[in-house]
Amino acid sequence: MYTWLGLALAVSIFCAASAQSATCATDEYFDNTANTCLCNLTMYTSSASPPPPTVQCLSGSMRLRVSKCQLEKSKFDSANLHLLDPTCTGVRVVEGASPAQVVVSTLTSSTVCGNKLTFNGTHIFYSNNLTIPAKVGSSGLVSRNNVSYAFSCSYPLNIPVSLVTTLNVSMGVTIIPLPGGAGAVTVFMVAYTDSSFTIPYTDATMTVNVQDPLYVSVSIPDLDATRFSVLVTRLYATGTSDPNAAQSYDIITNKCPSAQLGFLLTVVLNGINTEARFKIDAFKITGSDSVYLHAVVEICTSNPCNQTCGSSSSR
Repeated sequence: MYTWLGLALAVSIFCAASAQSATCATDEYFDNTANTCLCNLTMYTSSASPPPPTVQCLSGSMRLRVSKCQLEKSKFDSANLHLLDPTCTGVRVVEGASPAQVVVSTLTSSTVCGNKLTFNGTHIFYSNNLTIPAKVGSSGLVSRNNVSYAFSCSYPLNIPVSLVTTLNVSMGVTIIPLPGGAGAVTVFMVAYTDSSFTIPYTDATMTVNVQDPLYVSVSIPDLDATRFSVLVTRLYATGTSDPNAAQSYDIITNKCPSAQLGFLLTVVLNGINTEARFKIDAFKITGSDSVYLHAVVEICTSNPCNQTCGSSSSR
Protein backbone atom coordinates (compact mmCIF):
# COMPACT_ATOMS: atom_id res chain seq x y z
CA MET A 1 0.00 0.00 0.00
CA TYR A 2 1.26 3.45 -0.79
CA THR A 3 0.11 6.99 -1.09
CA TRP A 4 1.22 10.00 -3.14
CA LEU A 5 1.98 13.28 -1.55
CA GLY A 6 0.72 16.17 -3.63
CA LEU A 7 1.97 19.70 -3.14
CA ALA A 8 1.21 22.97 -4.88
CA LEU A 9 3.03 23.72 -8.12
CA ALA A 10 2.61 27.18 -9.57
CA VAL A 11 6.10 28.46 -10.06
CA SER A 12 6.51 32.17 -10.62
CA ILE A 13 9.69 33.14 -12.43
CA PHE A 14 10.60 36.69 -13.32
CA CYS A 15 13.24 37.07 -15.97
CA ALA A 16 14.43 40.64 -16.15
CA ALA A 17 15.80 41.89 -19.38
CA SER A 18 19.44 42.85 -19.52
CA ALA A 19 20.19 46.33 -18.22
CA GLN A 20 22.01 47.04 -21.46
CA SER A 21 20.16 45.22 -24.20
CA ALA A 22 21.92 44.76 -27.54
CA THR A 23 18.55 45.40 -29.23
CA CYS A 24 17.16 48.91 -29.42
CA ALA A 25 13.65 49.55 -28.18
CA THR A 26 10.84 50.75 -30.41
CA ASP A 27 11.52 54.36 -29.40
CA GLU A 28 15.30 54.14 -29.89
CA TYR A 29 17.76 53.98 -32.76
CA PHE A 30 21.30 52.64 -32.96
CA ASP A 31 23.97 55.32 -33.12
CA ASN A 32 27.12 54.00 -34.80
CA THR A 33 29.29 56.81 -33.43
CA ALA A 34 28.25 56.22 -29.82
CA ASN A 35 27.93 52.48 -30.49
CA THR A 36 24.76 52.35 -28.43
CA CYS A 37 21.01 52.80 -28.60
CA LEU A 38 19.80 56.39 -28.25
CA CYS A 39 16.29 57.74 -27.77
CA ASN A 40 14.34 58.95 -30.79
CA LEU A 41 13.17 62.12 -29.05
CA THR A 42 11.00 63.16 -32.00
CA MET A 43 8.45 60.61 -30.78
CA TYR A 44 7.82 62.54 -27.55
CA THR A 45 6.61 65.95 -26.39
CA SER A 46 8.55 67.78 -23.68
CA SER A 47 6.88 68.22 -20.30
CA ALA A 48 7.79 70.18 -17.19
CA SER A 49 7.10 67.08 -15.10
CA PRO A 50 8.50 63.58 -15.54
CA PRO A 51 6.14 60.75 -16.50
CA PRO A 52 4.65 59.17 -13.37
CA PRO A 53 6.16 55.80 -12.49
CA THR A 54 4.17 52.59 -12.62
CA VAL A 55 4.42 50.75 -9.30
CA GLN A 56 4.29 46.95 -9.22
CA CYS A 57 3.80 45.24 -5.86
CA LEU A 58 5.22 41.79 -6.46
CA SER A 59 6.02 38.77 -4.36
CA GLY A 60 9.05 39.77 -2.34
CA SER A 61 9.78 42.97 -4.22
CA MET A 62 8.54 46.38 -5.34
CA ARG A 63 9.28 47.55 -8.86
CA LEU A 64 8.87 50.96 -10.51
CA ARG A 65 8.90 51.57 -14.25
CA VAL A 66 9.34 54.92 -16.02
CA SER A 67 9.59 55.73 -19.74
CA LYS A 68 13.29 56.33 -20.40
CA CYS A 69 12.88 58.42 -23.53
CA GLN A 70 10.07 60.56 -22.13
CA LEU A 71 12.37 61.36 -19.20
CA GLU A 72 15.11 62.46 -21.58
CA LYS A 73 12.75 64.49 -23.75
CA SER A 74 11.53 66.31 -20.63
CA LYS A 75 15.12 67.04 -19.56
CA PHE A 76 15.35 64.58 -16.67
CA ASP A 77 18.37 62.36 -15.97
CA SER A 78 17.21 58.86 -16.90
CA ALA A 79 20.54 57.33 -15.84
CA ASN A 80 20.40 58.36 -12.19
CA LEU A 81 16.98 57.50 -10.79
CA HIS A 82 17.33 56.18 -7.24
CA LEU A 83 15.50 55.32 -4.03
CA LEU A 84 16.11 56.74 -0.53
CA ASP A 85 19.32 54.74 -0.52
CA PRO A 86 21.13 56.34 -3.49
CA THR A 87 22.90 53.06 -4.26
CA CYS A 88 19.54 51.56 -5.27
CA THR A 89 19.42 52.89 -8.82
CA GLY A 90 17.51 52.17 -12.00
CA VAL A 91 18.52 50.14 -15.04
CA ARG A 92 17.50 50.42 -18.69
CA VAL A 93 15.19 47.56 -19.64
CA VAL A 94 13.87 46.55 -23.05
CA GLU A 95 11.22 43.85 -23.06
CA GLY A 96 10.19 42.65 -26.49
CA ALA A 97 8.79 45.16 -28.96
CA SER A 98 8.19 47.91 -26.43
CA PRO A 99 9.59 51.34 -25.53
CA ALA A 100 12.69 51.56 -23.36
CA GLN A 101 12.06 51.82 -19.64
CA VAL A 102 14.03 52.59 -16.52
CA VAL A 103 13.25 50.01 -13.83
CA VAL A 104 14.04 50.49 -10.15
CA SER A 105 13.55 47.48 -7.85
CA THR A 106 13.81 46.78 -4.15
CA LEU A 107 13.10 43.77 -1.98
CA THR A 108 10.21 43.97 0.49
CA SER A 109 12.55 44.24 3.44
CA SER A 110 13.08 47.02 5.96
CA THR A 111 16.83 46.53 5.76
CA VAL A 112 17.43 47.52 2.12
CA CYS A 113 17.18 50.64 -0.07
CA GLY A 114 15.88 52.82 2.77
CA ASN A 115 12.51 51.01 2.86
CA LYS A 116 10.23 51.93 5.73
CA LEU A 117 8.02 49.29 7.30
CA THR A 118 4.75 49.98 9.11
CA PHE A 119 1.66 47.96 9.96
CA ASN A 120 -1.81 48.76 11.24
CA GLY A 121 -2.97 45.40 12.59
CA THR A 122 -4.44 44.18 9.30
CA HIS A 123 -1.79 45.09 6.70
CA ILE A 124 1.93 45.64 6.43
CA PHE A 125 3.22 48.53 4.34
CA TYR A 126 6.62 48.92 2.69
CA SER A 127 7.24 52.48 1.51
CA ASN A 128 10.05 54.41 -0.14
CA ASN A 129 10.70 57.43 -2.36
CA LEU A 130 11.85 57.51 -5.97
CA THR A 131 14.03 60.48 -6.90
CA ILE A 132 14.09 61.59 -10.53
CA PRO A 133 16.94 64.12 -10.90
CA ALA A 134 17.00 66.93 -13.39
CA LYS A 135 19.41 66.63 -16.29
CA VAL A 136 22.42 68.91 -16.31
CA GLY A 137 22.85 70.34 -19.81
CA SER A 138 26.13 70.45 -21.70
CA SER A 139 26.52 74.10 -20.73
CA GLY A 140 25.93 73.33 -17.08
CA LEU A 141 22.40 74.72 -17.05
CA VAL A 142 19.56 72.98 -15.21
CA SER A 143 16.00 73.79 -16.29
CA ARG A 144 14.07 71.35 -14.11
CA ASN A 145 13.70 70.65 -10.40
CA ASN A 146 14.42 67.21 -9.01
CA VAL A 147 11.19 65.29 -8.46
CA SER A 148 10.45 62.81 -5.67
CA TYR A 149 7.64 60.24 -5.78
CA ALA A 150 6.47 58.53 -2.59
CA PHE A 151 5.18 55.01 -3.13
CA SER A 152 4.20 51.99 -1.04
CA CYS A 153 2.97 48.41 -1.29
CA SER A 154 0.55 46.81 1.15
CA TYR A 155 0.23 43.15 2.11
CA PRO A 156 -2.55 41.80 4.35
CA LEU A 157 -1.77 40.03 7.61
CA ASN A 158 -3.46 37.08 9.25
CA ILE A 159 -5.46 36.20 6.15
CA PRO A 160 -5.57 32.43 5.60
CA VAL A 161 -4.36 31.18 2.23
CA SER A 162 -4.84 27.65 0.97
CA LEU A 163 -2.13 25.67 -0.76
CA VAL A 164 -4.09 23.78 -3.36
CA THR A 165 -2.24 20.60 -4.16
CA THR A 166 -1.52 18.76 -7.36
CA LEU A 167 -1.19 14.99 -7.80
CA ASN A 168 2.24 13.40 -8.06
CA VAL A 169 4.27 16.52 -7.34
CA SER A 170 6.62 16.34 -4.41
CA MET A 171 7.58 19.99 -4.12
CA GLY A 172 6.44 23.28 -5.50
CA VAL A 173 5.68 26.93 -5.14
CA THR A 174 2.33 28.66 -5.15
CA ILE A 175 1.74 32.37 -5.70
CA ILE A 176 -1.12 33.72 -3.60
CA PRO A 177 -2.48 36.96 -5.17
CA LEU A 178 -3.64 39.56 -2.69
CA PRO A 179 -6.96 41.41 -2.82
CA GLY A 180 -7.10 44.49 -5.02
CA GLY A 181 -3.91 43.58 -6.87
CA ALA A 182 -1.81 44.93 -4.00
CA GLY A 183 0.85 42.27 -4.44
CA ALA A 184 1.36 38.65 -3.57
CA VAL A 185 3.16 36.34 -1.24
CA THR A 186 5.08 33.28 -2.34
CA VAL A 187 4.40 30.20 -0.25
CA PHE A 188 6.78 27.27 -0.62
CA MET A 189 5.58 23.79 0.39
CA VAL A 190 8.22 21.11 0.14
CA ALA A 191 8.39 17.47 1.21
CA TYR A 192 11.75 16.12 2.35
CA THR A 193 12.99 12.60 2.95
CA ASP A 194 15.20 13.45 5.94
CA SER A 195 14.80 15.04 9.36
CA SER A 196 17.31 17.78 8.52
CA PHE A 197 14.99 19.02 5.74
CA THR A 198 17.77 19.00 3.15
CA ILE A 199 16.87 16.17 0.71
CA PRO A 200 13.59 16.85 -1.09
CA TYR A 201 11.51 14.16 -2.69
CA THR A 202 12.19 13.87 -6.42
CA ASP A 203 10.64 12.02 -9.35
CA ALA A 204 12.68 9.00 -8.32
CA THR A 205 11.41 9.05 -4.73
CA MET A 206 7.81 10.18 -5.09
CA THR A 207 6.27 6.88 -3.92
CA VAL A 208 5.54 7.12 -0.23
CA ASN A 209 4.53 4.04 1.74
CA VAL A 210 2.13 4.09 4.65
CA GLN A 211 4.00 4.94 7.88
CA ASP A 212 6.92 6.43 5.96
CA PRO A 213 8.04 9.71 7.58
CA LEU A 214 7.34 12.86 5.56
CA TYR A 215 9.19 16.02 6.52
CA VAL A 216 7.04 18.89 5.28
CA SER A 217 8.17 22.51 5.15
CA VAL A 218 5.86 25.50 4.61
CA SER A 219 7.71 28.79 4.22
CA ILE A 220 7.33 32.39 3.01
CA PRO A 221 10.95 33.57 2.64
CA ASP A 222 9.83 36.93 1.19
CA LEU A 223 8.88 38.10 4.69
CA ASP A 224 11.20 40.11 6.92
CA ALA A 225 12.09 37.48 9.53
CA THR A 226 12.96 40.14 12.10
CA ARG A 227 9.35 41.33 12.15
CA PHE A 228 7.10 38.53 10.93
CA SER A 229 6.63 34.79 11.18
CA VAL A 230 4.62 32.03 9.53
CA LEU A 231 2.00 30.02 11.39
CA VAL A 232 0.19 27.01 9.91
CA THR A 233 -3.20 27.16 11.59
CA ARG A 234 -4.64 24.19 9.75
CA LEU A 235 -3.10 21.23 7.94
CA TYR A 236 -5.45 18.66 6.46
CA ALA A 237 -5.76 15.93 3.86
CA THR A 238 -8.37 15.06 1.26
CA GLY A 239 -8.79 12.17 -1.13
CA THR A 240 -9.31 14.57 -4.06
CA SER A 241 -7.60 17.72 -5.27
CA ASP A 242 -10.50 19.86 -4.06
CA PRO A 243 -9.43 21.63 -0.84
CA ASN A 244 -13.13 22.12 -0.06
CA ALA A 245 -13.99 18.44 -0.42
CA ALA A 246 -16.89 17.26 1.74
CA GLN A 247 -14.63 14.75 3.49
CA SER A 248 -11.37 16.03 4.97
CA TYR A 249 -8.97 14.74 7.59
CA ASP A 250 -7.47 17.28 9.97
CA ILE A 251 -3.86 16.96 11.07
CA ILE A 252 -3.63 20.46 12.59
CA THR A 253 -6.64 22.49 13.69
CA ASN A 254 -6.60 25.87 15.38
CA LYS A 255 -2.77 25.86 15.39
CA CYS A 256 -2.54 22.54 17.29
CA PRO A 257 -2.37 18.82 16.44
CA SER A 258 -5.92 17.58 15.94
CA ALA A 259 -7.69 14.88 17.90
CA GLN A 260 -8.34 13.11 14.58
CA LEU A 261 -4.84 12.62 13.14
CA GLY A 262 -2.62 14.58 15.49
CA PHE A 263 -0.98 11.38 16.64
CA LEU A 264 0.66 11.15 13.20
CA LEU A 265 2.24 14.58 13.57
CA THR A 266 5.37 15.96 15.18
CA VAL A 267 5.68 19.74 15.14
CA VAL A 268 9.30 20.74 14.58
CA LEU A 269 8.68 24.47 14.06
CA ASN A 270 5.49 26.47 13.76
CA GLY A 271 5.04 30.19 14.27
CA ILE A 272 8.79 30.78 14.51
CA ASN A 273 10.53 32.74 11.76
CA THR A 274 9.37 32.41 8.16
CA GLU A 275 9.25 28.61 7.94
CA ALA A 276 7.07 25.95 9.58
CA ARG A 277 8.31 22.34 9.74
CA PHE A 278 6.46 19.11 10.45
CA LYS A 279 7.07 15.38 10.51
CA ILE A 280 4.05 13.39 9.34
CA ASP A 281 3.69 9.61 9.31
CA ALA A 282 2.22 8.86 5.87
CA PHE A 283 -1.25 7.35 5.75
CA LYS A 284 -3.79 6.17 3.18
CA ILE A 285 -7.39 7.32 2.71
CA THR A 286 -9.72 4.39 2.11
CA GLY A 287 -11.23 4.46 -1.35
CA SER A 288 -8.60 6.82 -2.79
CA ASP A 289 -5.28 6.12 -4.45
CA SER A 290 -3.96 9.55 -3.55
CA VAL A 291 -3.68 11.85 -0.57
CA TYR A 292 -3.72 15.61 -1.07
CA LEU A 293 -2.29 17.83 1.63
CA HIS A 294 -3.58 21.37 2.15
CA ALA A 295 -2.39 24.07 4.52
CA VAL A 296 -3.90 27.28 5.81
CA VAL A 297 -1.18 29.82 6.60
CA GLU A 298 -1.23 33.03 8.58
CA ILE A 299 1.38 35.79 8.76
CA CYS A 300 2.03 36.98 12.30
CA THR A 301 3.17 40.49 13.22
CA SER A 302 5.53 39.06 15.81
CA ASN A 303 8.34 36.54 15.90
CA PRO A 304 7.51 34.10 17.34
CA CYS A 305 3.75 34.11 16.85
CA ASN A 306 1.62 34.53 19.92
CA GLN A 307 0.09 31.08 20.11
CA THR A 308 -1.13 28.85 22.92
CA CYS A 309 -1.15 25.14 22.36
CA GLY A 310 -0.46 23.73 25.81
CA SER A 311 1.82 20.76 26.21
CA SER A 312 0.68 19.39 22.86
CA SER A 313 2.55 22.09 20.93
CA SER A 314 5.63 19.94 20.63
CA ARG A 315 3.76 16.91 19.37
